[in-house]
Amino acid sequence: MAARLLIFGGTSEARELLRHSMPVLYSAATEYGSELAEEAPGVETITGRLDCDSMTSLIKERSVACIIDATHPYATEVTRNIRKAAENCAVPLIRVLRKETPLFGDVVKVSSCEEAAAMLNSLSGNVLLTVGSKELEAFTSVENYQKRIYPRVLPSSAVIAACEKLGFNPGQIIALQGPFSAAMNSEMIAISHASVMVTKDGGCAGGMREKLSAAQKAGLKVIVVGRPQDEGCSVEEALLWARRQLGIKRPPLFPLLTDIEGRRALVAGGGPVAFRRASTLKKCGADVTVVAPEFCELFNTTDFKMVKKEYESSDLEGIFLAAAVTNDRNVNKKIAADAKERAIFVSVADNPAEASFCFPSLVTEGEVAVSVSAGALSPKLTKKIADRLRETLPLLVEECHAEIDNTDKGESGR
Repeated sequence: MAARLLIFGGTSEARELLRHSMPVLYSAATEYGSELAEEAPGVETITGRLDCDSMTSLIKERSVACIIDATHPYATEVTRNIRKAAENCAVPLIRVLRKETPLFGDVVKVSSCEEAAAMLNSLSGNVLLTVGSKELEAFTSVENYQKRIYPRVLPSSAVIAACEKLGFNPGQIIALQGPFSAAMNSEMIAISHASVMVTKDGGCAGGMREKLSAAQKAGLKVIVVGRPQDEGCSVEEALLWARRQLGIKRPPLFPLLTDIEGRRALVAGGGPVAFRRASTLKKCGADVTVVAPEFCELFNTTDFKMVKKEYESSDLEGIFLAAAVTNDRNVNKKIAADAKERAIFVSVADNPAEASFCFPSLVTEGEVAVSVSAGALSPKLTKKIADRLRETLPLLVEECHAEIDNTDKGESGR
């Protein structure tokens, strides 16, 4: 059996991963999570909750070569089981984690649902509760919760039955599938006559910004149950990682050739790679500035604009294109985020998935430019092809010019 990628999902991140053609075994806890894979090609789906032993057996029996944990940020027990199962089987694992939402409005952050419930006992008014059905039991400790709390849950008969079993008023259960627009959130606030909202930070994919906007507009206090401490990467990083792990080809990158003559470019970094990228940009006519606390010897014989200092966000002012080539992962990550926020093209040497473009290996002869890339999957292959082209391109261009000249002379003599 061919090696496969195992994705634990049930989230929008999992859906995004599944739309790329890869040999995938997809595990989702619920029927709704399984529906995300319905139109995905070449995906085998397993539905149902798995414990660590079940995950371990699945990995061993189904030729799993690597694993992506794309479960919800608050699915701590599931993530813990996935990590243990991967460790048991010595299979590489990566965690996809959506970004936290910048909070705004009248917001207070707590560490648990129990703490949120205790806070509600010190507040008056109705509550729009959007923390998910699995957390509802903690809120039965709220005084007069049957009348005050309007839980918003998935439209499942089992979920609604669980709400009723806990004593929540059936007439106050809002059973709808999200995420919701700000307008829909406003309607639910109005229906519930809520003065307080309790929620988790599900990120942009979970409609968190829309919840906060509706709450701010209505003047609600928002209690946010903070996320568990965890580290993860983006969907793009996980996709590149999985392709490298499985040795899977990808569609070629489109070489978006553009005119950068006279445009300002920033290279952050002072090592050999930074020097090569700065040289390439200058060859293409860019006005290049290089920023780094230290510069290698290669820069000694050049006339680049060099600024000896640490990178700062203000360095991007007026910049058309940037290259993050420092030896500090956190700095490169910040450059990528700063550039994207300003709609500046950016390449990131140590993490192409964070970039808005992949810096090519550029082979030139006069005005002729050939861009070489292996889709960020194999830098060694890119270099090897580029080196071969540097040997053959001058002669090829010369021959083509001669052929064109001969053709033009023949046509003019007719």
